[in-house]
Amino acid sequence: MPSQSRPPSAAQASQCFTVGSQRYRAVRVLGTLGVGERILARTEGLGAEGELVVLKRLHATQRPEDRRRFLEEARLLRMLDHPGIARLLAVAPRAQQPLIVMEYVEGLSLERVLGRAAKRRRPMSAPFSAYVAAQVADALHAAHTVTDEAGRPLELVHRDVSPRNIQLGTHGEVKLTDLGAAFSQRLGRPVTPGRLVKGDLSYAAPEVLRHETPDARADLFSLGLVLVELLTNQYLLDSPLERTSPGLAGPLAKWAHRLKPEEPSWASPAELAARAERLCPEVVARVAGQVPAALRAIVERALHSHREERYLSAAAMRDALRAFLEEQCPRYGVSELMAELRALVVRSPRSGTGVESSREPVPAEFRRKPAHSH
Repeated sequence: MPSQSRPPSAAQASQCFTVGSQRYRAVRVLGTLGVGERILARTEGLGAEGELVVLKRLHATQRPEDRRRFLEEARLLRMLDHPGIARLLAVAPRAQQPLIVMEYVEGLSLERVLGRAAKRRRPMSAPFSAYVAAQVADALHAAHTVTDEAGRPLELVHRDVSPRNIQLGTHGEVKLTDLGAAFSQRLGRPVTPGRLVKGDLSYAAPEVLRHETPDARADLFSLGLVLVELLTNQYLLDSPLERTSPGLAGPLAKWAHRLKPEEPSWASPAELAARAERLCPEVVARVAGQVPAALRAIVERALHSHREERYLSAAAMRDALRAFLEEQCPRYGVSELMAELRALVVRSPRSGTGVESSREPVPAEFRRKPAHSH
């Protein structure tokens, strides 16, 4: 399971930040993404202990284009209001190092869930996987169809749908986070420079890796890769059955050394694009042969190398996943998801194959049994 975040910077836990009239004290650095770093912080004020938030701070830079790119996420988030997307709380755009204050979703990232499932050598259940993917698809539909203040479609594409950006909260909520790599048609938006490829390349659609203009269907390809990994414990582009290095031809060969990833990756954008283009139903079937046929068909369509053959929208993929759940496990919901996560946390061995992606403590809600069942 790829994980390519840069090492955290050496911020002090006692560091304080002020946005408007609100003061925040850093708890720990969560890591760096793109042109900024992420810091877990707590609000400060009179009385009880403050709530936790995520501060995103621009790296020290003198380049105005970095500042514009960093603040673009806040501009987009202001227009989004969906329970499955982490909320923007505040922004300090004029600070020397601009700050964005985001909702903190306490829980487990899907990256950590996959790491624990790999240790256990048992993938997540088909209902769990379909439920999580359907919730993410619903959030993506809201993002893809958002409009600006004048009612113009933004044609927003998340461009970084990956396990690190999907959070499972302590109340069973599924949240999509981090729009730092998002693409949109917003008037005045900063344009990605040169041949820079943004986001986690490991889960990018082939057209994103070829530096073509993406649309909503690129996010569905990424979600398909995440869904396969949940169902099989295998990252499809580097599965044991698909590890031969593909040759590069045509435009990929031409651009192989000119495409520049914003974040380090285990393979170049051109090689990953070549691997993604080789995906076909036969390849998916070899890896996901034990997955229920109806769910495997959803995966195969989402992972089609030609975007014209994928679902037309995130809503269509969401509806297909919900139809599978209604047919196979109609009562699956928050209670069942939390029960499966608790079983994963309690039973996951402390050592073995698979690597934990974080040393952060597991919230108590994932360890204790529910007071009553529904």
